Parts: sequence; structure tokens; C-alpha cells
Amino acid sequence: MKMLTASLFLSLALGFLTLGTTVGAQRSVPTKLVEILDPAFEEILSPDAVLKTVFPGDKSFMEGPTWVVGRPGHLIFSDIPKNVIYELGPDGKVFVVVDNIHTDDTNPYLLNARGNGPKLTGADGTAVDKEGRITYVEFTGGRVIRVEKDGSRTVMASEFEGKRFNNPDDLVYKSDGALYWTDLPPRGTEPRPNFVPFGGVYRIKNGKLDLLSKDFRPNGIAFSPDEKYLYITDSPRKLVRFDVQRDGTLANGHVFVDIGSDPRPGNPDGLKTDKDGNVYTAGPGGLWVFSPAGKHIATLHAPAGTTSFVNFTFGGDDGKTMYMTTPEALFSVEFKTSRR
Repeated sequence: MKMLTASLFLSLALGFLTLGTTVGAQRSVPTKLVEILDPAFEEILSPDAVLKTVFPGDKSFMEGPTWVVGRPGHLIFSDIPKNVIYELGPDGKVFVVVDNIHTDDTNPYLLNARGNGPKLTGADGTAVDKEGRITYVEFTGGRVIRVEKDGSRTVMASEFEGKRFNNPDDLVYKSDGALYWTDLPPRGTEPRPNFVPFGGVYRIKNGKLDLLSKDFRPNGIAFSPDEKYLYITDSPRKLVRFDVQRDGTLANGHVFVDIGSDPRPGNPDGLKTDKDGNVYTAGPGGLWVFSPAGKHIATLHAPAGTTSFVNFTFGGDDGKTMYMTTPEALFSVEFKTSRR
């Protein structure tokens, strides 16, 4: 695997490496974005909020946006078919911060993004640890990777009990430094003897890998603000909530909400919570917002030409900007108050 040199990594950290792509004046997307179902949510997001295009992709599949706290004005996000992780700086320039994500083509089950489109070979979810190191999951490479400060890459996990992971999808760090992440179950009916035979939620803590839950289709993952709960999107069309035990393991997993009755295309995918404990998930037709009690309080409709948002994060130095990805592009919307 190609490594980033120490000097290159430093230049990226300082924001000096340019891709040659500059985002011009943001253009509004002509669609009614917000549907408020609970009037109290209007204190958080205006019903007239406007969706803006931040970075238009080109034969892309945008995923894994993460705001880099402590580095003003910086967002990272992955482009799966292009096999890179980008960084968006405060000046609107986009940089390649990690390249050559996936170089192992020994997986015979490489997937296409859409029909005969580009293969899903790159990074999916991303995260940043307390030391500012980028961590990502390889969707078809089946590995969890951390980029060290010198640019080298550490494989944090690649198999469980001697079998390869299937499609690692998303990840989140807990405040104690433990990394929680999801792996989808095998796809199709063909036997895959060298791969883990189930979907699971895993934890890496102090270098030790633990399976915390299995036998469902885990995708997005997020903690509640107080870390008492861990939320998982469970395809098709459920959100599951676990109690987080004192030792960080999970218990009492149950369906938090079920949105299976909605006829629009799009399954739960990316998942986040805000500082008030509201739960946001990509879902049918857009991005759904639920109260901590599971009440549907708002929907952000996906723009014309795409079925749904895929993933998102709260960013901006003031925590008021939500960045959202669709397969086609990176978008943003401004909230009234900080959500971090």
C-alpha cells in the first residue's frame, strides 16, 4: 500500500497541498428542504433553510464526512470509487488527504456503486481520534485503518477469528479512546467460507478487538451525548438502541424506531446525535430527525435527482453547519444553534 510521507502528511495538516479544485460561490439547490413536524424544532432549524452544494462529485460516491475539531474550517470526507479521502479547507479548496485507500483486489466480492458504475473499493466511514489521526474503514478491503502522524498506516483490524470482515461501513470513537465500528453481513447467497458469516458491531480498545453484537445488518453508528446509549442503523429501515455498560460493552438492544412503512426509496445509513440527544439518520427520501424518545420531529428532503442523503456530520467552527453527502455530491445546511 502506498504510504503518505511525513512531509506530505505535515503539508496536509497545515493545509498547503492543493488538489487544484476550488469550490466557487455556493449555489442553492432548488428544493424545499425542511419539513418540521414538531414546532419546537423550529428553534433549531428554520423551515426556510436552504441546501447548498459544497462540492459536486464526478462519477463519485461521497461518504463519511467528519468535522476535524481543533482545526478551524476543516472537513474530511471520502470518495469511494476514486479511492481517496478529501479535505475541505476554510478557503473552499479541496485537498486529497489520503490516497490509494484500497489496493487489495483479492476480495472476489467487490461491489459496484450503482449497477455497472464504479466499484466500491475505497474508504466508507471516517473518524478522527484524540491525537488528530484519521481513521477509516475500507468498504470492500475489509479493514479498519489509522493514518499515523508520519503518514504510515496501521491496520487496526482485518479479521475476526481467522475470517475476513465483509464490508466495514461506519465507525465512532468513544471518549475513552475506544473505537466502535460496524461490519455488514455477507451479501448474496453464494457461500463465502473465508469471510465472517454475520454482521456485527465491534470495539477496538487498547489494541484488543471485541465482538459486541451480531446477527443483524448494522450500518451507521453514533453515541448519545452522554454515551449512555449507542445507536445503530439496522437495514432494512430500523434504528436500534443499546445501553452502554460501565465497561463499554452493549446490552438491551431494541428497536428504537421502525420506518419500514415509508414507501420512498432509501434505507437508514449514516447516523448522528446532537447535543440535545436528538437522533438524525439518513432514511427514505432524505434525512430523518427523532427526539430522544423516538418521536419523528423533522425531515430534511433529499435534493432532486437523488433518492436520499447517505451520511452527514455537524461542522463549522460554531457547530451550526451540517454537511451531508449523497452519492453525487457534498451539501451543507445552516442550523440556528450549535448542534455539537
